[in-house]
Amino acid sequence: MVTVAQIAAKAFAAVAAKITDAIHPATLNWVEQGNYDPISGSYPETSRSVSGRVVEDSTKPVGDVFEGYVAGPAEVLVLMEGFTVAPKENWTITYAGKTRTVMKVQDIVAAGSLFYVVAR
Repeated sequence: MVTVAQIAAKAFAAVAAKITDAIHPATLNWVEQGNYDPISGSYPETSRSVSGRVVEDSTKPVGDVFEGYVAGPAEVLVLMEGFTVAPKENWTITYAGKTRTVMKVQDIVAAGSLFYVVAR
């Protein structure tokens, strides 16, 4: 049986082959907080990242995907594919020479592999 992840990967690859500046390699970045260290009095932090691909959706209004969300002028709708970790709010996405902060996340068809995010 073909999975949503496989369909998305094929679709992104096909678009990338035809429109070279539409699909961008991307990195999803976040910081994990470890257990409290009583000696240092702090929580150690570890930077993490995973790679995938993104495309900015410049035609669909953010409110069509995130009902009731009012997007600011610097926010964009980003379609994410190929990431092995689901994005979370306040994580960052780096692509096409820019870094954006994830504001909202939607797992498309609850597949765990294709996401819409609002990014600032």
